[in-house]
Amino acid sequence: MATEICSSCHEPLLIDFEPDSDIEDSKAVAQLQSVPDDVELSCGCHYHWECFLDAYTITQCPNCSKEISSLSPSQTQQVLVTLRNEGGVQEGYDILPAATEEAYLRAYPEERKGHAFLEFCREGDIDAIIHMIKDDDEDQEEDEQEDEHTDLLRYRGTFEGIEGSGLHVAIRYQQQEVAWLLLALGSQLEWDKFPAAVLEAMPGMGLRKEERNGEPDIRTLEDSEGRTPAALALELGGVWGEWLREGRLSP
Repeated sequence: MATEICSSCHEPLLIDFEPDSDIEDSKAVAQLQSVPDDVELSCGCHYHWECFLDAYTITQCPNCSKEISSLSPSQTQQVLVTLRNEGGVQEGYDILPAATEEAYLRAYPEERKGHAFLEFCREGDIDAIIHMIKDDDEDQEEDEQEDEHTDLLRYRGTFEGIEGSGLHVAIRYQQQEVAWLLLALGSQLEWDKFPAAVLEAMPGMGLRKEERNGEPDIRTLEDSEGRTPAALALELGGVWGEWLREGRLSP
């Protein structure tokens, strides 16, 4: 393993980073650490993660041109690799979804902002969502003049896991705090249906009721299968049963 280099950039299969530390010794803090960064393909070629995504275009090794794809038990195409990184070794990792997603985003860079927004909805990163929305509002006038503005609240993704609107993603990943936030930002749900804790937290997050952008109501948006957020919640059940009974997801 120590002799392997990236088949693309021909550098060692490591990545340097400066670790977070509470140590007062500034020299110790400043020292870089190296961790593995290795994507080993079935053909035996190795790449850094970013180098592979940069080089990947088809299901053949960018270096030796050998076929690296196979069929999964469900008869879908997959590209199984062995990953070595700071988390350890992961064998049999299907890198095809990540490679396909990255290829799409590089072809359509204007989609990156919406894609990142949906990722934050999936992760439940409230602060990041609010910052993106506020930045989006500040840029809106200039973007609209160029006819390029992306309405993040109504942006709909097409990739597995972040398919549909932000509200769809929040429902799919049980992110109730995100769902409340999105309803406060982009729906016409009556304010008296919001928990007191949500309303009390809004000023501290820099959100004001009068700044709400509720048209069209995000609860009317459909995913690629024609499901509204309420329909998805009904399908998933669980915690969303109460939301449906209280009419929170129905415009």
